[in-house]
Amino acid sequence: MSVPVYEPPRGSRSYLAYVVACAVGVAWVVWWYVADLVHSVRDRVVTVPVRIEPTTRVPQPPGGATVQATELTMRVRTTDVPAGALGFIRVGDAVEVVAVAALIAAVAAVAWQISRGGLFDRRTTRLLDWAAGLTIVAGLLPDFVRRMGWNWVVAGLGWDGRLPTPLVDPQYVPVYLGVLLVTCFRFALTASQRMVRDQAGLV
Repeated sequence: MSVPVYEPPRGSRSYLAYVVACAVGVAWVVWWYVADLVHSVRDRVVTVPVRIEPTTRVPQPPGGATVQATELTMRVRTTDVPAGALGFIRVGDAVEVVAVAALIAAVAAVAWQISRGGLFDRRTTRLLDWAAGLTIVAGLLPDFVRRMGWNWVVAGLGWDGRLPTPLVDPQYVPVYLGVLLVTCFRFALTASQRMVRDQAGLV
């Protein structure tokens, strides 16, 4: 384990509050998932967002604005849903919760490393690598898995002709910006680590 090369900030600038906030975030994400799962199991329904053709008119507001409904949410009894489809939906939800919780934990670990003087340790850059990977997983994988289940549900309802398309809008921009930010910070730390090694013992 390397010796810290600087004194981390103390007092009012301590990172402890940040780590606690991350722990609260993990607890909230897990609670949200459990509450949603309990509600779904209790009511014996599964929610499927779908996109429809923009032909259904809705009451129009004053001022000449035109509003069209192109999205809706179906609540389907789980008894009418294939077990495999329900499994995909549940797995997608679980993947999202685990990935988001792990991402928050990785960020908290980086803050903890910094608070202990490990800003320039290699472990910090490895944690940032994990954070970048988890950002991609949390932002894209859950909807990919859930969409397989949603498609299965829609097909299992026996619609003829053109089926409604499950509504999936992956958060490409937030994922891209998140990975870009983490990667930029990682590159900065990597360059700083070289400077710290070069100047070790000179001051």
